[in-house]
Amino acid sequence: MSDKRERFGRYLILDHLVDGGMAKICRARFLGEQADKVVAIKMVQPQYSKDESYKTMFMDEIGVTFDLIHPNIVQTYDYGVHQDQLYVAMEYCDGRNLKEYLDKLKERKFVFPVEISVYIITQVCQGLHYAHTYTNKLTGKSANIIHRDISPHNIMLTFDGSIKVIDFGIAKADTNSEATQAGTIKGKLSYLAPEYLEGEELDPRYDEFAVGITLWEMLCSRKLFKASNDLAVLKKIQECKVPPPSSINPNVPKELDEIVLKALHKDRNKRYEDLDKFNRALMKFLYTNYSDFNATDLSYFAKELFKEDIKADREKLFEFGKIDIAPYIQEWKVEQAGGGPSPEDAGAASAGVDDTELKKKESRVLDFGFEEEQEATLPRANRTSKRKEEANLDEKFAHLDDELEMSLETGLDKMKKKKAVAKEKAAAEEDVKEKKEKKTISKPVKPAAATKAGNTRKVSTSAPKSTTTIKAKKSSGTTTKTGTRSVKLPKGQKKMDPKMIAGAAVVVLALVFGWSKFSGGDPKLADNDPKVVKDRNPANNPDSETTPVPAEKVYGKIQLLGFDKYKQKAYVNGKPAALGILSDIRVEAETDLVLRIQKPGRVHFIKSIRIPQGDTVSVRVPEMPPASYGYLVTSRNCIKGKLYFSLYGEDRVENLPIPRGAGIAFPAEVDSTGHVQPKTYEVFYQKDGEGIQRRAKFTVTNEDDSVDFCESI
Repeated sequence: MSDKRERFGRYLILDHLVDGGMAKICRARFLGEQADKVVAIKMVQPQYSKDESYKTMFMDEIGVTFDLIHPNIVQTYDYGVHQDQLYVAMEYCDGRNLKEYLDKLKERKFVFPVEISVYIITQVCQGLHYAHTYTNKLTGKSANIIHRDISPHNIMLTFDGSIKVIDFGIAKADTNSEATQAGTIKGKLSYLAPEYLEGEELDPRYDEFAVGITLWEMLCSRKLFKASNDLAVLKKIQECKVPPPSSINPNVPKELDEIVLKALHKDRNKRYEDLDKFNRALMKFLYTNYSDFNATDLSYFAKELFKEDIKADREKLFEFGKIDIAPYIQEWKVEQAGGGPSPEDAGAASAGVDDTELKKKESRVLDFGFEEEQEATLPRANRTSKRKEEANLDEKFAHLDDELEMSLETGLDKMKKKKAVAKEKAAAEEDVKEKKEKKTISKPVKPAAATKAGNTRKVSTSAPKSTTTIKAKKSSGTTTKTGTRSVKLPKGQKKMDPKMIAGAAVVVLALVFGWSKFSGGDPKLADNDPKVVKDRNPANNPDSETTPVPAEKVYGKIQLLGFDKYKQKAYVNGKPAALGILSDIRVEAETDLVLRIQKPGRVHFIKSIRIPQGDTVSVRVPEMPPASYGYLVTSRNCIKGKLYFSLYGEDRVENLPIPRGAGIAFPAEVDSTGHVQPKTYEVFYQKDGEGIQRRAKFTVTNEDDSVDFCESI
């Protein structure tokens, strides 16, 4: 079979994720009759599978990870040798590694949000602490596992918000049988700890240092130990001079600086005692400074960042789901029984399954008569079988013929009666007309000019011109559908298309009871509803008899850099902005916009901006200088209307009265000595129902002072 897929033991290979020189990682489906599990399989190339030293290292990795079961460590399901290849089947992580996240954010000129960075590292700490303290349940012995290769490459972030530590390939444990050769560096150069270079015995604090580097790089969006060559990198690690993250990213609080720098201390005795202590410090910081943070924020973040990739991969997986795995399962069973086929004899037939029977199952689809024009191309035997099926279907659906004709005739009679009733009721009271509008496809329209007494204009309640109509001729037994196509229904016909019957029935019901009920639309939006009719004059609108569709708005995005969504608020043209997970704001393009960023006790940041269609414009929010504010409020019985004023160069409009518990911040005057001086503001207000604006003045005298606007007018 040309579309035959590779089977690797009891796994069906779907696609390749990584193709390396020594091993490759594939996405595969477990061949179980009641299971749909997708796994990742790491397959060692045959030449390395036969190498004793590599085989020892590979089995060491399995020995370390096979018993580990923790939500933050990728789980190992199975291992062995198949066709001279070592392999291990692992939990498939539907996501990307942290390095890919960092690269993606750099492309978009964005930095990991502080709270998400901290949360990811807390989960890494929990997984590693579990591994560091793991005790074998059968022997009671501590495994003393040290990962030794923690870096963004080996931290997986799934799209549903899970964090997994992967690749214990060079992990050190008491169960290892392979020793490190002299002069060999194990692990990625930029994530080594100083004690490694000093030749000291490693302990879990070695992994802590690598986790600290990873957190630093997430906060700063750059490498910590980077140089022009490997020797220079090693020298930087030995010096271990780590700048505080806040010196590079001003969004990082000082408390987090202290935590990161402690984990990255050159002297491991001055680091956290273990990763549980490190995790506790991070968790306390996270929920003290970001109390609204939720673990699901990571999922939203991931799905926004990789939405195109996720969509493409979901489509691919959906296609994989259509694969019939029954032949592969049968093939696997035969192979296990000792009578396995050769690789080139793949397919259902080689597995002892009748290929003809499989084809019959695949083609067992009900035919509703849409492929009649293709029948002549079928083999004679198939045509005979096809006609038998059609005969059975004809008999099954024959009763629908008469029902359709009765529906057509009854429907038309009802429609005529409904027209007559509509004409008689056209001059009734308005409330009666509104009730009828809900039941009919159209409603009476009052003439634009005043009608003369006793001469009321009536509007036909027939179907709109755009609606297809049906004419039924009982005598000839033929129904003709006028419009885009015609369908002949000879009386007494025994073969009917059920889908066509259903379509015709819907049209009849739409004519009788009103199209809007069946189309899901609002009955008020009938073809002759004055609310939706813009211009019926053919001279003004020659090409259309329906409501012109307004031009769709075009959009762009504002990407906020350096924005703290927990302490700052964003406004666009005076309205609160709806922020995406990446601190982006969807706005109308090709329009003059005013962006305002507010932070308590700070000068407002104001920027005028215009976004090209479909474009994203990045705006970096600067550190805003301190400011003192008084607040304009209103009493309960204040006027209703609008308040107009200008602040920081932005023209603003606010509603009156101002909501209780809120106030509009107006900066107070502060002299050179830091004392607040009285400052008077001039504003304008307009009462509801009036067309004039009035001037008002009020004075802010103290910081945090509340001024009642109603006393100023």
